[in-house]
Amino acid sequence: MIEVLLAIICTTYGCYEDAIVMSPEATAIAMCESGDTQTLGSVDWTATNVNQDGTVDRGAFQFNGYWIWNSHDRWIMRPFANSIGMSSDALFHAWPTAGDAPPRVQVALFEYLWDDGRGWRHWAASRACWGKYISVGG
Repeated sequence: MIEVLLAIICTTYGCYEDAIVMSPEATAIAMCESGDTQTLGSVDWTATNVNQDGTVDRGAFQFNGYWIWNSHDRWIMRPFANSIGMSSDALFHAWPTAGDAPPRVQVALFEYLWDDGRGWRHWAASRACWGKYISVGG
């Protein structure tokens, strides 16, 4: 596991430094999706990208707003929200987009979708970048 030190986190109760643990896969894919594509650990937790089809990807892992984050049938978000102790409605109310979610939630969703490598196709478009650092089947 790789520990990534985040910038100082501030809440109404004060500011503190926080570190989260990210798998090598999460570190490489976040760098390729929202970082500088060259430096492992470079991440932009609030990154936004508008796709050619008009859908919007947000957050460090560029979760698609239509297909993943706020999908109409919430195919993945209901079980994911339950896995972190929330309903999908509560999750969407707290964080309307993936870029609004705290880093720990974004990493948890990545790991949920990654599913020990079985979900690599969610990030197939950037495989030329992250494939130098990690390997997956197919």
